[in-house]
Amino acid sequence: MTLHGFSSKVVCKEFHLTLKGAARAWFEALLPGTIINFTKLACFFLTQVMASRKMRRPAAYLLMVKQRDDESLKSYISRFDRECITTYDQDEKITLAALLGGIWPCNPFMTEIAQRTPTLLREFMDHADGFINAEDMLLALTAPR
Repeated sequence: MTLHGFSSKVVCKEFHLTLKGAARAWFEALLPGTIINFTKLACFFLTQVMASRKMRRPAAYLLMVKQRDDESLKSYISRFDRECITTYDQDEKITLAALLGGIWPCNPFMTEIAQRTPTLLREFMDHADGFINAEDMLLALTAPR
């Protein structure tokens, strides 16, 4: 929604339509009469909502993301991807190194990776997807009925 070109009064009244989640909850909790113009609303918004946003981390942070002993490869990669989103200076080589370095050493997938180490992130993901699919199929076939 674009509110450019409208008066301050209209922008103040319709601003809440652009908000989601915590920002919307904050706005709805404001007491009536708190906001007298858009400049004051903008100031409140920046100090209350923007200050509480998640800080982005350097890509080197990904080197600390490790697969847990009881975590499947699928869960680890999903968690790693969520952490990747929080980084600001992503580099494919660092991301791939962090991803490989974070896999639990006793994971059977490491045997496959040791035979042919991927040099591209896409290559790793394709290989991991094949392994995860095979692992999921084996679990489905051996699960009690």
